[in-house]
Amino acid sequence: MATVTVADVNKALDSKGLHIKLPLPEHVVVTRIDILEKVKMPGMVKVLLRVKFLNEKGRETQEVFVCEGPAEVERKMTRKAYELPKKVMLPKRDRITFESDEEAVEYIRLAITSLLMDKGYEAKEAAGVDLYFEKDGKGFYVNLAVRLDDVAFERAKALVEVRRSLREKGASSDYALVVPSIQESLGLALRLQERWVARNQDYLSVQRVGVYGVDNQDPNTLYPFTIYPTMLDLKRYFMVTSQQWSVVRSRYVLERTKRERGESPGASLAEMAGGIGGIGGMGIPGGSGVSGASSTPPPPPAPPSPGL
Repeated sequence: MATVTVADVNKALDSKGLHIKLPLPEHVVVTRIDILEKVKMPGMVKVLLRVKFLNEKGRETQEVFVCEGPAEVERKMTRKAYELPKKVMLPKRDRITFESDEEAVEYIRLAITSLLMDKGYEAKEAAGVDLYFEKDGKGFYVNLAVRLDDVAFERAKALVEVRRSLREKGASSDYALVVPSIQESLGLALRLQERWVARNQDYLSVQRVGVYGVDNQDPNTLYPFTIYPTMLDLKRYFMVTSQQWSVVRSRYVLERTKRERGESPGASLAEMAGGIGGIGGMGIPGGSGVSGASSTPPPPPAPPSPGL
């Protein structure tokens, strides 16, 4: 049987209209590839792939990758309504603002707990984090925050330390910074949220720490601002919710402008995106504490080692 490399797979995918590339060196030998999920959006496509390949020791291993690339232009574009892949739904709020840090922390705590338990995780105890869940022997470590500020960055680094302390076992677990998707009512402008993510996303991604924002009105909807979790059902969930960020962000800014001008506000955030809202880039407070307001984002971390 002829050897098939990553370069061969990339060419084959391109010939079939999937203009994506596997995130592996082109010389790596691929033994099997399965398309688990494919989501089309205007101008681009996201594909969830399970790839079996030979590692540097010549042993077969497998990884699940989320790949994206430009989509072929279709003559007629139709907007598809996506059903949120979650079974048990929490009630929605009637507003996007929070009256206090404590209210926001409790809200995002309930949201991430509901999502992970919906995907089969069990809540357990673990030192050094706000929340800990487990499924099939694999852990999911969570810290919470209300604003992306200096304290949030320290909470992110705490997750990195937990991962390092677990040594080899830490590589099979997931780590999450969970925040409200819009933090302006909590004292941090949207542009500063996004600046925080832009500065820190490479470092956090290398350390396998995901940043996830909870929709301010719909606790059933969380958005990935950095990497996806390793668990397959969660990857599928975040592939759906990640599409809505640019839509909801634009609509939120428009509605904010209308309010500042004294005009009547429009639909809710969730309604803006057909029931699946989205916001891009956020942060965390720790344990029982809550991060303080900060109008200045933290300094960028030391440059991480390249590669994930």
